[in-house]
Amino acid sequence: MDEDNGDKKNKSPKSTMKRQFIILIPLIILSILLPKIAFAYYNKVLSIRVWPSEEYVRITIESSEYLNYKSFFLETPNRLVLDIENIEIDSTLIKYIENLEITNSYIKNIRIARKNLNSLRLVFDLKQTIDSQTFTLKPIASYKYRTILDLYPTVINDPIKAIIYNQKEYRNNELEETIMNLIKDNDHYNKKITNKKIIIVIDPGHGGEDPGAIGVHGTMEKNIVLSIAKKTATLLKTQNHIVTYLTRNDDCFVPLAIRTQKARLLKANLFISIHADAWIKPETNGASVFALSNDKSSSIQAKWLADKENKSDLIGGVNLYHQDEKIAKVLLDLSTTAQIKDSKKIGTILLKELEKISKLHNKDVEQAEFAILQIPDIPSILIETAFISNPKEEELLNSNQHQDKIANAIFNAIVNYFKIECNSN
Repeated sequence: MDEDNGDKKNKSPKSTMKRQFIILIPLIILSILLPKIAFAYYNKVLSIRVWPSEEYVRITIESSEYLNYKSFFLETPNRLVLDIENIEIDSTLIKYIENLEITNSYIKNIRIARKNLNSLRLVFDLKQTIDSQTFTLKPIASYKYRTILDLYPTVINDPIKAIIYNQKEYRNNELEETIMNLIKDNDHYNKKITNKKIIIVIDPGHGGEDPGAIGVHGTMEKNIVLSIAKKTATLLKTQNHIVTYLTRNDDCFVPLAIRTQKARLLKANLFISIHADAWIKPETNGASVFALSNDKSSSIQAKWLADKENKSDLIGGVNLYHQDEKIAKVLLDLSTTAQIKDSKKIGTILLKELEKISKLHNKDVEQAEFAILQIPDIPSILIETAFISNPKEEELLNSNQHQDKIANAIFNAIVNYFKIECNSN
């Protein structure tokens, strides 16, 4: 024991330090390499979704972390290429993408090639020359990180869309000019109905990446409201003096600003946004109608619902970097007493029609700061057809017969409202 102790005592401090350093070297190397090794295999493509529509095509790549990518175009033939570094992709997902049938005006097919062990290339074979906008969204709701590619025509005739897509010819002064036009137009707000065609804009809520509320049995709000909107439009087309437009005709995402500006560009006489409500208590039921409030909400539930609906752009995926909050602010500030008064009038008529076919959640028109209703010169209402979170009402909403009844109620309310307006002028 003494000899052992003697040996320990005789060891120099330099020898001890040398041994400690030799042990630390592999630990230091591991600490440098492990994060890189982990990153190379941690980020994973979870899903690739294609949302084709008449106006544009959206490609969504969902991943566990931000994608490290670069995109570029190739010609003869036209291709959009996306190179992604340090990524995993499941072989089942690769097979699904390669066999994906795409029906749209922009993409022929999608090809996937591995550049090396942890990198891949996505090639989109194009049918025509296109412009694109690429941006990344942070996790929200049930989504992880999403990289969005929007493909749209090289020339956009609609200046509002062009502002959203940030086209060169509509940058700088165009936004200010749009705001000034809003102010100028608002000075001449006039609800009188003349002998000209009455223009109705029907807005099916949500769409594309944004499913809206989801029922217990998986029913998606976006599908139900699109079906009801189409049925309503079909009924309105029977009236020679009424022209009807939908803000979306298929399962695609349309930003809130585009929906409201479509109504303004069309000089609509009425804007109706159709939704299916959800609440934390499954027993909550009944239909509701909402008008805009530029002051305060009529109830806590109305405020909660408005806040939820106003997040549609975040869930659906808008490149907020290119948005200008001035438009939204001006629209809200310019919402006139006359517009809100007329909105409540049509809302009251609609509630009477809805009461004939279903229970009402509230017998009065409620008010809240809905972004979709911020149209200063057009009477605008939002209808919650039922609570999709209620299993019984979810079943009703899936019923073709009940959808017909809702469409008829909306149709009757519109016809009755304009009869009253025409007779009072």
